[in-house]
Amino acid sequence: MSPVAAGSQDWSSGSPEEVASGIFRIPLPLPGDGLKAVNAYLLRAVDGDLLIDCGWDHPASWRVLASALNHLGSAPHLVRHVFATHFHGDHLGAAGRIREASRALVTLGLGDRESALILATDPELASSRTGELLRRHGAASVVEALNLAAVGRPPRAGRTSLPDLFLTGGLLRFQDREMEVLPTPGHTRGHLCLFDRSAGILFAGDHVLPHITPSIGVEFPDGGLPLRDFLGSLDAVRELPARLVLPAHGPAFADLGGRVDQLLEHHRHRLRLCREAVEAGATNAMAVAQALRWTRRERRFAELDAFNQMLAVGESAAHLELLAARGELLSRVADDAVEFGPLEGPTGNPRGGDSR
Repeated sequence: MSPVAAGSQDWSSGSPEEVASGIFRIPLPLPGDGLKAVNAYLLRAVDGDLLIDCGWDHPASWRVLASALNHLGSAPHLVRHVFATHFHGDHLGAAGRIREASRALVTLGLGDRESALILATDPELASSRTGELLRRHGAASVVEALNLAAVGRPPRAGRTSLPDLFLTGGLLRFQDREMEVLPTPGHTRGHLCLFDRSAGILFAGDHVLPHITPSIGVEFPDGGLPLRDFLGSLDAVRELPARLVLPAHGPAFADLGGRVDQLLEHHRHRLRLCREAVEAGATNAMAVAQALRWTRRERRFAELDAFNQMLAVGESAAHLELLAARGELLSRVADDAVEFGPLEGPTGNPRGGDSR
């Protein structure tokens, strides 16, 4: 994830807080992760509670979640519905454990079905497919670094649980609230937001964050244009009459349209930088990632750890693929490697190769 704005509020620790009437934010720790924490949101009801996102399946996160629920008069066995905004471990990870305690209904976006299934049933296949995608984009060294870092280290997010129901949209009714389920693909194919129109509250998941941009890129199975999807999803929520945005990472904020405009401008800028990198000679996503700077500290690619190098390559690939789809770059696949080039070579003639 690439920071594009900064805030001063410490949101990542502390006790649960009531952010709106009947809605409680619970920051759950992500040990060893640069994001520090993920926000879960609890809505209470006499016949069972709703939990929006639930943190990793990790002892430290589970202790905080159980303690926070108890503090709020709830408990894992009182949760009747876990609404995961997407399949990543910090959002879905603890769902299976909650379901074991309460028989809660666990839901996820339909677009995340295949990725979630692979992660839940064959995590080694998930890792190998990610490696294949990275190699296609010239990042074999990143795959080696990821494999080395994983030796002897248990998965941070624990197990992945499959949901009971996949959602494509519609309404979620809870107590006297009627919330719209909004498909917002981009960060993942099945990402969902929830919008309480009567209260003007958007549960944004990782779609619109106040301090950082969600990672866009490497996802298995491969295919599609995730950045195009993400930009379209931003346009789809920009005009929502939201008075309060509740993100998965960072503090609550009010200016949805303003933040969407910042994110759109950020990606316009990154698209230009990616195109210029190719015009200067970079031929694949790895080379483009090495040419760009990352994080608000403007770090070089070599200064990033292996996980963030993977994200950088994935984001570069997503931008390059969109530029090629728009006709601003040429792309071709040669020997299972994806290469990019400018529309005109150094002599002014069209670049050779089979474009797609």
